[in-house]
Amino acid sequence: MDFFSIEFWVGFQMVVELIIVFLILFYLRNLKTGIREDASRQVVEKVIEILEPLLKEAENTAKTFERQIQEKHLLINKINEKLDARIISLNLLMARSESHLKREMAAPSQEGFHVYDQQQAILDLYETGLDSESISKKLSMPKGEVDLVINLKKKFVSMD
Repeated sequence: MDFFSIEFWVGFQMVVELIIVFLILFYLRNLKTGIREDASRQVVEKVIEILEPLLKEAENTAKTFERQIQEKHLLINKINEKLDARIISLNLLMARSESHLKREMAAPSQEGFHVYDQQQAILDLYETGLDSESISKKLSMPKGEVDLVINLKKKFVSMD
């Protein structure tokens, strides 16, 4: 009957109390870790809740800037195309004016230069031995017109 002695029961009670103390410590430790995880999770969730609207706003702002940049890029391309077209137009006008100026400087003054005078000038140059192309360049006249005057003169001479 040693099992029912007081010493046995005191020892048994101490073992049970130790087990209970270890269980309580284990529970508190897990509870503390769980509380930490819950607290960490809550903090993370609050931070995410705070940052989410900011991130959405930043994303919307970035999209707006991107759209504006694309619009500006298209606008710049259109302006460049218009400027290129104007430059080409100005270059053509300059080339025309330069050629016109060269013609006027090379050709004798045509003020008061009558059609009959032109025909006579063509015939005079033809009689000096120039061909129709040289005459047309010298008088700034179309080659076909010079040929026509020369051919008509030949026909009139052959009729006589």
